[in-house]
Amino acid sequence: MLEWLARHPVSDPFLVFGDRIWTYGETLAEVETRISADWVVHEPSLRPASVFSILAGLSGAGITVIPPDRPDVPGIKYQAPSTTGEARLIVFTSGSGGSPKGVRLTMANLEAAARASLRHLGHGPQDRWLLCLPLHHVAGLSILVRSAFAGGSVELQEGFSPKAAATAMRGGVTMVSMVPTMLLRTLDHDPGPYRDLRAVVLGGGPIPDGLLERAAAAGIPALPSYGMTETFGQVATLRPGSLPERRAHPLPGIEMRIEPDGRIALAGAQVSPGYAGEPDRSDRWFVTNDRGEIDREGAVRVLGRSDAVIVSGGENVNPQVIESALQGHPGAGDVVVVGIPDEEWGAIAVCLYTGDATPDELSEWLRERVPGHHVPKRWTRVDRIPRAGLGKPDRAAARRLAGG
Repeated sequence: MLEWLARHPVSDPFLVFGDRIWTYGETLAEVETRISADWVVHEPSLRPASVFSILAGLSGAGITVIPPDRPDVPGIKYQAPSTTGEARLIVFTSGSGGSPKGVRLTMANLEAAARASLRHLGHGPQDRWLLCLPLHHVAGLSILVRSAFAGGSVELQEGFSPKAAATAMRGGVTMVSMVPTMLLRTLDHDPGPYRDLRAVVLGGGPIPDGLLERAAAAGIPALPSYGMTETFGQVATLRPGSLPERRAHPLPGIEMRIEPDGRIALAGAQVSPGYAGEPDRSDRWFVTNDRGEIDREGAVRVLGRSDAVIVSGGENVNPQVIESALQGHPGAGDVVVVGIPDEEWGAIAVCLYTGDATPDELSEWLRERVPGHHVPKRWTRVDRIPRAGLGKPDRAAARRLAGG
């Protein structure tokens, strides 16, 4: 990591936080004072000190561990995994479907991911990335790594605020990574137009109907993206300059295929060798839990999580189809759909929602937009939807709320 930082002009800006700017030379000096050969366990915040400490961890001889932002997982934060191999970084998955797992990432993985992003998106010394995503996740960490590799600067914000994000996107920021709800809230606050953005990479969840078109009308080049902790972020992103659409093109060096059961499988240099405490994978293909399809151009469309599909009365019910449709109902509020066991149907879909609409109103809305078997058989109004990393629904916790 020191070599990456050192190859850029020392007077060029690297980190911007409020009114303070750290050049590459000043960043190197901050990093060098923090280098350690030991295990380093970070509980990072979106502050400059965390940025320098993480970069120092990746520059030293030890292993940097980024624990999950999950206080409900006892003991996991400070356990040194017994199997690390060549890992230099361990990042935990969000655990949205269960317990978080520590993903082992090597410097070769990180370099492959940074190089692929550079070649696909074309960012470099002329660009400034907005960083308002948490550093507990590769979505935030990858911004630091790819900027250190390719050059350019990072504008760090202490968490996400629609107002602050909009201001940055109208200012010197040219590249942004967001989850769809963040972009939606930013546009609600300030509909634009935005004139100087080169790319807004959208990942981490389903994209609401109409968001891509709304972003395009505001001058925002929103690019759907697909990736995960096991690949240190994006492995497929819509090509810059494409018309707004819900697909993503593989990054250079990534191979993709669809398994017989419909799951997406990935291979390439940026794919993690395995999980902490487990041996390396024996197969170069990593089979994800995401269902998808690949078109004639090799672009992927993600159809949802295979482990979230509900088989009810012999029919497959995709929760994300229901959740996406309900986002357009003004009285639905925040929603998540989960399956719970049922004696008659085998399983039924239950929708937890926070809005003021009645179940009959929501059911009627859905019947006009999704197949009939996708309409939940039970509705439960809750104060809030349980969330895991990057705002993803915590489906395990939601099932407990639903009585499953």
